[in-house]
Amino acid sequence: MGIFQRAFLSVIRKLGKSVVLFLVLLVVSTFVLVGLSTKRTSDTAALELRHTLGGNFGLVINKANSENYKADENGGVQYTGSSLNDSVIEKVMSISGIEQYNAYQNGESEVLSSDGIPLELIKTNNQYDEDERLLHMATSESNSFSEKSNYFQKEIFQLTEGKHIGDGDTSIALISKDLAAVNHLKVGDKIMLKTMNGGAVVTLTIAGLFEIKEPQVNAGLAPPPSLYQNRIFTDNKTAKELYTNGKGEYKGVNFYVDDPAQLSNIIESVKENVNIAWDDFSIETADAEYRRSAAPLEKMSSMLSSLLLCIVVGSLLALSLMLALWMKERVHEIGVLLAMGFDKIQIIGQHIVEILLIAIVAFGISYFAGAAAANTAGNYLMTSACEQSVGEQDIEVTGKDTAPIEIDVTAPDFFAVCGIGSLVAVLSVFVSSVPVVRLKPKEILTKMN
Repeated sequence: MGIFQRAFLSVIRKLGKSVVLFLVLLVVSTFVLVGLSTKRTSDTAALELRHTLGGNFGLVINKANSENYKADENGGVQYTGSSLNDSVIEKVMSISGIEQYNAYQNGESEVLSSDGIPLELIKTNNQYDEDERLLHMATSESNSFSEKSNYFQKEIFQLTEGKHIGDGDTSIALISKDLAAVNHLKVGDKIMLKTMNGGAVVTLTIAGLFEIKEPQVNAGLAPPPSLYQNRIFTDNKTAKELYTNGKGEYKGVNFYVDDPAQLSNIIESVKENVNIAWDDFSIETADAEYRRSAAPLEKMSSMLSSLLLCIVVGSLLALSLMLALWMKERVHEIGVLLAMGFDKIQIIGQHIVEILLIAIVAFGISYFAGAAAANTAGNYLMTSACEQSVGEQDIEVTGKDTAPIEIDVTAPDFFAVCGIGSLVAVLSVFVSSVPVVRLKPKEILTKMN
């Protein structure tokens, strides 16, 4: 009689113990399958989150360095430190891990029609009616990519017509729908911007219109240049002509990294390898959204790793103890097999086949049980991870971060459970067989008698 036939008959003959073993393996494999599926889903979501949200750091003029500011002849303050220009940007962009940048500048300028007539700007009070020029002044903000402006990134503004300003665009502008409506302007029309001192005038084509999604705080007291409705977005070439005499100096630059998880390392690399006057500049990090959104996923992944380890070790110990107790009841059977000429390796091999026959059935059913329980268990763990993240870190987790995640049990998850479960089953047989394997055949036969 072959080893597989003997193993099958043994499983049938000891049906009660086989059912108990089946239930243990079913519960363990289902828990492991749910854990693996949930961990894989959370890890994948965290990876996608890195590339979706991104992380960035800003390079700005160090205003804390008072040595770089001196009084000018007109009673104002003049900056005398290093310029934040294209040369500095090029040096920072040479660092590995940085994929894009957005340089920005802003200033106030008079807004004119294409015929040179001052446009009617939005106003919310009558405090500035006597200052005719101020009533036609707007704040213009230039960007390498207008969609990277904080106003669009934070969804304060939303582009509704036309297109955003991109790298390489020249002489174009985005204006609010309110400003366009008052002056009967549309995408494709032209406007002019004129600096306060009258030193520069540029003609721009309206490339897009945006609407204001969040109301401005204290808008009723603000002068026209400070109102959201009067904000105009332009390209950096326009800003050079208006505000820096063509020098290409910026108020700040945001650098966007490939992997937000590496933001700290990239910043350190920039500080160590970029040769600029660091006393004149400072770095501001901006990865709060990524940290806030990734915190629950990272916490859940850590929880699942610990849980899976506990389940695997616990199941190994439980199965080993169970089989060791049953092994004492099989001394007579082992003695008979030894008397028939079977060696210990063959006997242990039969025990391994027995447990694997039961495990195969348990693994198959665990696939369906795990698929049914994965979403419920996974989202319970997500909620728990969010609560712990709030308690352990100074991070506000919102309802958007705790939204349900869709967990699917995949073939790789199932095969991983089969592999882990089979390994645990085989190891438990070896552990439980140690007391018998250490005995000599004569001692086993003596115990049998």
